[in-house]
Amino acid sequence: MNRITKDRQSNPRGKTVRVDKGPGGLPILRISNEHAESSIFTYGAHVASFKPKRADEMLFISPYSKFEEGQPIRGGIPICFPWFGKHETREDLQLHGLVRTKIWDVVGTATEADGSTTVVLSTHDDEYSWSIWPHRFSIQLTVFIAKELTMILEVKNIDDKPFTFGEAFHTYFSVGDLEQCNIIGLDGLQAIDRMKSDTVYVQSGDVKVSGAFTRVYRDAGKHVTLADPVASRSIRMEQDRLRHVVVWNPGEHAAMNNAEILEAYKDFLCVEHANFLDAAIDLNPGETHRSKLVLSILSD
Repeated sequence: MNRITKDRQSNPRGKTVRVDKGPGGLPILRISNEHAESSIFTYGAHVASFKPKRADEMLFISPYSKFEEGQPIRGGIPICFPWFGKHETREDLQLHGLVRTKIWDVVGTATEADGSTTVVLSTHDDEYSWSIWPHRFSIQLTVFIAKELTMILEVKNIDDKPFTFGEAFHTYFSVGDLEQCNIIGLDGLQAIDRMKSDTVYVQSGDVKVSGAFTRVYRDAGKHVTLADPVASRSIRMEQDRLRHVVVWNPGEHAAMNNAEILEAYKDFLCVEHANFLDAAIDLNPGETHRSKLVLSILSD
């Protein structure tokens, strides 16, 4: 059951968060402040929208997405945990872990003195997760809605034994023209081409996407930029403690065979910040791992 346990207003600007029914009747938090508008589903702690004042929408949600419990939302920023991509040993399990199809608790919301808004959501292990991944954990996602969108993901091991996990912010960006976009900041990195039997190579120059595209860029730097000339903007990504970057678009053939994407593949590009493969996190009992992603729009 979704619950709001705290609602702190730290200045007299008025309440900036309201709870509403979103598509499919899923609970959604709608945030509007002097800096931006945003929406967050409690289902999956899923940031679905971020629109700074005097700017276009940053994120993409498929018009064909299913909005029903048990099915992931197609678009926005899914939170992936405790694995990213396919499960290592079980083909029957859904991609990207357990928590993107759970209703999270809203721990609290706050309107800050600078006019920004803070939303805190959390979830933890349960009987279903134990049947698949037998570890006790708690996760907290803190979202700051200001001129930029900041997300902090904290995973705590509340078990009596260590565990290893993967995690990701699986961000879908709205783009003006997919094939005219450049991704800046990955030059010189070792890359894995998932579409070519995991061929390993060194990236040369900016990344351009054409056709079906799934590549992992290892040990990326702090900053990556998505330059979108048709939309006359660039999106800057700043990460902390997220080692790898995945760039993904299904391409026309796979998209037209996916009822949740179809022709909408032209309208998005995923740039995903993740800890997985050799960057999976080992966490001892009582320890917390904290990762951070900041997204901002730069007008061209």
